[in-house]
Amino acid sequence: MANYCSRFIPDFATVTEPLRKLTRKSTPWQWGAEQDAALSTLRESLTSETTMAYFDPNRETELIVDASPVGLGAILLQKNKEKKHIIAYASRALSDVERRYSQTEREALAIVWSCEHFHLYIYGKEFTMVTDHKPLELIWNNPRSKPPARIERWGLRLQPYNLKVEYRKGSDNPADYMSRHPIPEQAPTKNTRATKVAEEYVNFIMHNSTPKAMTLDEIKCETLKDETLQKVSTLIRNNTWHTVTKDTVLRQYEHVKSELTVLHENDIILKGSRIVIPSALEHRVLQLAHEAHQGFTKTKALLRERVWFPNIDRQAEAMVRNCLACQANTPETHNEPLQVSELPDTVWQDVSADFYGPLPTGEHLLVIVDEYSRYPVVEVMHSTSANSVIPVMDKIFSQILSMTGTVKTDNGPPFNGEQFSKFAAYMGFHHRKITPLWPQANATAERFMRTLGKCLRVAHMENIPWKQHLYTFLREYRATPHSTTTTSPAELLLNRRMHTKMPSMSTPIRPDEDLRRRDRKAKVKMKAYSDTCRHAAPYPLRPGDMVLCSQPRHNKLTTAYNPKPYRVTTVKGSMVTAERTGHRVTRNSSFKKLNHGLCDTSVTEVEDGEVTADTIPVLGRYPARHRLPPQYLKDFDTA
Repeated sequence: MANYCSRFIPDFATVTEPLRKLTRKSTPWQWGAEQDAALSTLRESLTSETTMAYFDPNRETELIVDASPVGLGAILLQKNKEKKHIIAYASRALSDVERRYSQTEREALAIVWSCEHFHLYIYGKEFTMVTDHKPLELIWNNPRSKPPARIERWGLRLQPYNLKVEYRKGSDNPADYMSRHPIPEQAPTKNTRATKVAEEYVNFIMHNSTPKAMTLDEIKCETLKDETLQKVSTLIRNNTWHTVTKDTVLRQYEHVKSELTVLHENDIILKGSRIVIPSALEHRVLQLAHEAHQGFTKTKALLRERVWFPNIDRQAEAMVRNCLACQANTPETHNEPLQVSELPDTVWQDVSADFYGPLPTGEHLLVIVDEYSRYPVVEVMHSTSANSVIPVMDKIFSQILSMTGTVKTDNGPPFNGEQFSKFAAYMGFHHRKITPLWPQANATAERFMRTLGKCLRVAHMENIPWKQHLYTFLREYRATPHSTTTTSPAELLLNRRMHTKMPSMSTPIRPDEDLRRRDRKAKVKMKAYSDTCRHAAPYPLRPGDMVLCSQPRHNKLTTAYNPKPYRVTTVKGSMVTAERTGHRVTRNSSFKKLNHGLCDTSVTEVEDGEVTADTIPVLGRYPARHRLPPQYLKDFDTA
């Protein structure tokens, strides 16, 4: 503290020499008259007119504060050019309640008290509040911070002052001495309103945010009314457990008789250190334990720590399972087995279409992939409306081959309107829309999107015109053998090899049967590997089941599932359609979750050979196995 004002103390080095001798390692500690005189001189110098000055409203003002476990300290100073003059010192002792505050709260109290103590100087003036407690700088300089209740209440008392909190390390804080040696007479008056308001605020929050608890008096009253517990109490006192007959409720207590005790002062029964709850209060105890909507494990752990009653675990699980709020907020993962598709009979019979984008230029790429040859066609689109998409698709179909099979798309706007339906009827192809929000059903196009995206990112990274690089990529991709068919897409589509920059020799094309065998073998292998890794199994839903449907996440408070249940109306493979009043939704079965609290039926029908069990209970409805289409069973067993 003296070093902080050393520039205003004449002969500071000479005055402090006796004291600095005591800090040397080789000098033994010995306090004498010389040291005492040096300390007295320093005390006088710190309060002399050469160190202190009159307050000037036009100068830059600082208020340095500090808090210790016993008191608060503050120094008001002003800057004059590059020099700092102390205006006033202040300190006070902490009350018994304040000494039990955390260090952050004590440091915050020092700021509040010092502002109110020097109110006459700093009110209506911008000043800097210096503290050696870093968290307060983050709390009070950020209007969006959420401080603890007590500090939040003190923040309201600081609103009349225009202060900026600044952190400086403790070794540079001259108020440290004063906070550790406060003036006892400056302790706050116990009955002042200012010292009580923060505690009243904290108590108000505690009492109004705490739910109604269960008291021992209630348990005692209900225990005396419970006939079963009164019989248990008599059995414990008289040790007559041998009189208990089979198939009665008392048998459940007999299994734990060595742990049961009766408290004679209030007739409450204990199992070890846990209170035995009367049957009238069991449901309320479960509600209190599940008040925070924790899961099975934590709800049971909380119950086991305090209370006990027969079938406590089973009842806790039933409460959590039937809680609609928990079901709507707990994601459930179940993977459907892959549904592999047959290879079309010829090229351009079945195609997949999708959009990639938007690109940074605002354009989209219309991608059409032939499912037989894996031949891709990519067109740059400036709009994704049906009026723009239909002429482009018409041009593609006319350039390559006529379209007489199936066009598989998602449910995007250009494919979901009346115009595209009329176009499909005009061209004579079947338009198949996949399950909404389930891109895996359009796997051929979606897998090509990943490769196409890599091509565009490489062009951007190397500063190559992306359209030029796109055409280079398509040329090479079409001429490269596909990993499944081991034949290039162009060779299968055009019945000849494409010429590239590399020299080549013409070779005969392999028979179509070899292609089908390789395609089937690759798909079976892929399906077996994927279903095993994902532990996939059909999710057994049937018409009439009550389900919850997952919903898009708009913010942190959005539940994983829509809490309003739907009733299943149609099940087609893994595509499930459910509806409630005025609303119908079609999704993959992984988007659905059985509402256990509303289901009371069981599965008795088998559809499309997907579920082999004749009867599966609704609670824990898990199929024994899933089936592949008959044409894949032989290859699947071999794989």
